[in-house]
Amino acid sequence: MKTLLLVNPAAGHGRGRKVFESLEPRLRGAFPGLEVRFSERAGHAVEIGREAAAIGFDRVLCLGGDGTPYEFLNGLYAGGRPDRRPEIGLIPAGTGNSFLRDFGLETPDRALDAILAGRSRKVDLVEFEDQERGRTARRYSLNIIGVGLIADILRLTNERLKFLGAAGYSAAVLIRLARGMSNRIVIEADGKRLEAPDSALVISNSKYTGGGMKIAPPADTSDGRADLVLFNGVNRRQIVSIFSGVFSGRHAGHPRVHMRQAAAISVEADPPLRLMADGELAGWTPLRIKVLPGEIDLLA
Repeated sequence: MKTLLLVNPAAGHGRGRKVFESLEPRLRGAFPGLEVRFSERAGHAVEIGREAAAIGFDRVLCLGGDGTPYEFLNGLYAGGRPDRRPEIGLIPAGTGNSFLRDFGLETPDRALDAILAGRSRKVDLVEFEDQERGRTARRYSLNIIGVGLIADILRLTNERLKFLGAAGYSAAVLIRLARGMSNRIVIEADGKRLEAPDSALVISNSKYTGGGMKIAPPADTSDGRADLVLFNGVNRRQIVSIFSGVFSGRHAGHPRVHMRQAAAISVEADPPLRLMADGELAGWTPLRIKVLPGEIDLLA
């Protein structure tokens, strides 16, 4: 089997390179002929994904944060749904590493153990369309799409607080919440319409985001549906109260938090809201989502 190892050496403030160096002997011993590629800049893993689609690897291992498989899959699917889709393995070395938490794989060694054990499971992939520079862009997400507030928090983290590591995300939450929200969101989920003023929205394929934030406790990566988490009509005090319970999942019981599941979702917003996907800034609303059930063979 042809195996590609994609390494983001800059993940986790240089942790990606250290993890690769520590695991390289095991990886090369387990996968004869292993091809190793390093992501050298933002967007480079997208290019590697495009190349992988043309070459036709049987197995691709992504060593980095949540953004590494995000970029790779968007390159792999750039020409449309590939006829030959490789098994995907993830080795966490980033700041958050949210997606693998659903499977109890929070360290590089445990993730590699699961890969070497050959445990493969079907997980859903979320296909979405957004707006960027006046054009519609199609993208793919394994983990989470944030609408408005969550994307603003990510941008603040990346631009001003990344030096704090995982704590930077929590600090960005407090800073951004101080501004409050002023918007109107219209959601259609499997044909059911909902309007929400002064709200924030998360659409999640898995339970966790931002490292240990259990944002969507009921989420299942293989149920063919995405989980909507709506902070509906919240003021500053309420949103602070909600976020105080987000690490434990306790926020799900707050009266201003609405949750539902759907396979097809559209989101309109006034004014248009910024989006994030899998820890990376994307485009803007309007947003169209379709869940591709069991699309990815994940080694976990």
